[in-house]
Amino acid sequence: MPPETPGWVCADCQTNPASLPDALEEPLFGPTASELAPFFPGLEILEVAGRGGMGTIYKARQPQLDRLVALKILSPELGRDPAFAQRFSREAQALAKLNHSNIVGIFDFGLAGGYYYFLMEYVDGVTLRQLIERKEIHPEEAQRIVIETCHALQYAHEEGIVHQDIKPSNILLDKKGRVKIADFGLAHLAGEKRLGAAGGDGAPMVMGSPPYMAPEQVSSPRKVDGRADLYALGVVFYEMLTGELPHEHFVPPSLKAPVDPRLDAVLLRALARRPRRRFRDANEFRAAVETVAGHYQNRPGDVPRRPPPGKWRWLPRFALAAGGVWLAIVSYILLQEHWNEEKSVLIPAGALEAFAAGPEGVGVGSRIVAQLGLNAQQTQNLNRILRRYEREFTALERRHTERSSNAAGHVFVTIKPFPPEMDQLMDRMWADMAAVLSPAQIAQARNLHFEKFFPHTGRQEVNVQIWQGEDGQYHYVEGREASSNGAAAPLPPRYRSWLLRPSQKTNN
Repeated sequence: MPPETPGWVCADCQTNPASLPDALEEPLFGPTASELAPFFPGLEILEVAGRGGMGTIYKARQPQLDRLVALKILSPELGRDPAFAQRFSREAQALAKLNHSNIVGIFDFGLAGGYYYFLMEYVDGVTLRQLIERKEIHPEEAQRIVIETCHALQYAHEEGIVHQDIKPSNILLDKKGRVKIADFGLAHLAGEKRLGAAGGDGAPMVMGSPPYMAPEQVSSPRKVDGRADLYALGVVFYEMLTGELPHEHFVPPSLKAPVDPRLDAVLLRALARRPRRRFRDANEFRAAVETVAGHYQNRPGDVPRRPPPGKWRWLPRFALAAGGVWLAIVSYILLQEHWNEEKSVLIPAGALEAFAAGPEGVGVGSRIVAQLGLNAQQTQNLNRILRRYEREFTALERRHTERSSNAAGHVFVTIKPFPPEMDQLMDRMWADMAAVLSPAQIAQARNLHFEKFFPHTGRQEVNVQIWQGEDGQYHYVEGREASSNGAAAPLPPRYRSWLLRPSQKTNN
């Protein structure tokens, strides 16, 4: 249309292109099946499946593979362009590389009997145009169709191919409802460097179907990119929702049909006249529709889409944080009780650490490592064995421990002898250590008095008396016959946690 054309009304014919059908071209009547048969001996051409402005599509069968295919014979007038053969080969090779579940696949292409042809996947179903005319599209189904179409467009655009002719008749749905886009890139193939009636020398011919063409396809055909396909898809989306084509200042679809009002903003952006105001790519278009639909269709290679934060977006994080705090408190209480019950009564403060940890403070000390010549794996295994037998010794010791208290609040702990069980424990410990250390290392380890790891040998009775003095401090005496008259010492913290329960803490 001339630049001075007001709105969408043509200054020459006074018609609104948006009211026209998908394409302005008259359907071309191609050769009959019998005329084509000699040029395609490997096919059984069954019938004409459709006609359009670019050529004729035939339903055919490949006997060797026992499958149905679609044979598209391009219009002979396209072949009259001297440069078409070169463009056809280049573009057809690019199209043949498109391998996507939502794009009609191309099996073969070439020139036979003077006819340029494509051999394509046969889609047994209907076109989107037929569904729109029957008014059989629910808004949720329309959203699904747009989502699947966006998957195909994103894939093709990343491969450098722009469709340039997205419209309902080029969107097919098979019997399972899957979307298949046909004629991908053929508009560009047919229109590249072709001259329009008023184009002048070197001016590219405007290709596409006027109701679905983005403004830049008319004003700047050389600058068309993938956003033109997104504009056309927006027109198709609007038509699916309302049954009408949008005009320059279209009425929001929610005012014309029972659809989600949030789709108004999606279509307003998709149908922006300036490309930079539209969605950046098909993935962004898809994400906007998925947000409204409430379901997400991620494919391999897609960026995962997540629902946007809602009104209660803080609730999951708060619940997670509260649960974590609760778990930490419960774990602390349980572990504290476990630690209190697992501590040996008679291991003096620092004795175990001085023997096992040494100056490093962790594991078997450097003195033990050097004297036994331990490697890193042996050190780790030996440390694990000693810790395990400390727990067994503690449990054994507690089975022979008695505790009582007198009227003054003094706590008495008595540990009876248990030499047979202690000897069995030591024998098992040395047997386990023999699986880690060499015979020479075992012999040297016995000289290091590893039994000091357990200060109480289990061969004598031991008594401990604990009380709280007038100064409020706890004291204890340890020996065979503990008495408050003996030399008292400050109570180590672990004794207090192990021996003194809240009911037993009384002032003397």
